[in-house]
Amino acid sequence: MKTGTMGSGRFGRFVVALSALALGLLVTGCGEECVDRIDCANKRGAPPEGKQYLCVDSRCEVRDIAAPGTDAGTDAGTDAGTDAGTDAGVTCADLPHDEKLGTLQLQTGFAAAESVALPAGIGAVSAVPSGSDFKLYGLTGGSDSSLYALGTWPAIAASTTPLQPVVLEADQGANTFPSGYLTNDGTRLLTGYTMLGENVPGKVLVYDSATPANTTYVSAAGNFSAAAVPGAFLINGVGIEGVAEGGSAIYALKTDAKPFQGTKLATFPVAGVFSGYTAVTSDNIAVLGYAASDTSTSDPFDTINHLTAVAPAVYTPAISGGTTFALTNPNAIEIYAKGDLQGVAGFGTGVALHRGTFTATTDVSRVELTVGGITPSTVTVGDLTSVLTTSNTCTHVVGMTPMGADLLVSVSDKNGRRLVRLQQR
Repeated sequence: MKTGTMGSGRFGRFVVALSALALGLLVTGCGEECVDRIDCANKRGAPPEGKQYLCVDSRCEVRDIAAPGTDAGTDAGTDAGTDAGTDAGVTCADLPHDEKLGTLQLQTGFAAAESVALPAGIGAVSAVPSGSDFKLYGLTGGSDSSLYALGTWPAIAASTTPLQPVVLEADQGANTFPSGYLTNDGTRLLTGYTMLGENVPGKVLVYDSATPANTTYVSAAGNFSAAAVPGAFLINGVGIEGVAEGGSAIYALKTDAKPFQGTKLATFPVAGVFSGYTAVTSDNIAVLGYAASDTSTSDPFDTINHLTAVAPAVYTPAISGGTTFALTNPNAIEIYAKGDLQGVAGFGTGVALHRGTFTATTDVSRVELTVGGITPSTVTVGDLTSVLTTSNTCTHVVGMTPMGADLLVSVSDKNGRRLVRLQQR
């Protein structure tokens, strides 16, 4: 089954059929789906007869039950470099690994700055501006998912005391699924979770880092990804508190008033589609995604992820006026439409696209986005430019998040997990 950061917390594409949502199988973003096979069974139910779950690179995979006397039934773990080797038969252990990027290759026009180990258990991260520095926050995965302070970049380490549980105490239980993304508006951090039930009920946690006493939870059904623009969080989901008519759409949680107000901001251009990726550039161009079934294949779970770009001149009056627009021209322009997206994040005045499969990175590329000069409601789309490439599967990108004009990528290989700061030259 194919499902959909750092921007988040669970992996791959964000989209599946609604029947899969009802089973709680949607895992999103760029953190961990699992830590062991028990975690997989709790989330996905019993495996097929003769099969078992393994937690491979933090994702649940269905495997044949190993014969007695073998070690194939052990969990591969999240840092073990699960891919045994390359097409040439050379194991990953034999290949040279750069201390920052492993076997990933940095392309012309970009530089790798600081690199630090990702604290154990942390999946999605978010960087909050603090003067000229950035304070990092992170999420743990699993049923006890919590928000942690990680310190000031690059001197980060997970605190021993969580700031806030992701799931409201009254909702905690086996049928609750943290969404896995983490974003911020400069002061507040937002993440969420969903539950089994009609219309995929769920809530978002809005944690106020400046005044923790103002932290609150807001009902937001099927919240699968999110990003922040001035005055609001944009939530890609199926409903929000205060909006009677739900459905797959982009919802805005307005934060310039108390209590926070929810509104349906944008609808998808065609019916029968599902939630997708959400990102914002440093110029506040919103990239709003959705997914539709790939009609070129017979597999109903094969999907195409569509990304559209929306200028502030379009969404700002809609947020303030509580109106809804469609993600169609001239309101939005499509910038990408393929089935290989594994993550999207703001990268300066553009967005970074992580492409590949759940367990194998193909590349990280970037698209420059510019607001039209004469017509501020239009967006000009630049070329797709490679940032990171690879010729093997030994190092995998497991998350991305913006940090000012730069991009933090989380990578995993035989040397563990680490955060690497990428910059444009």
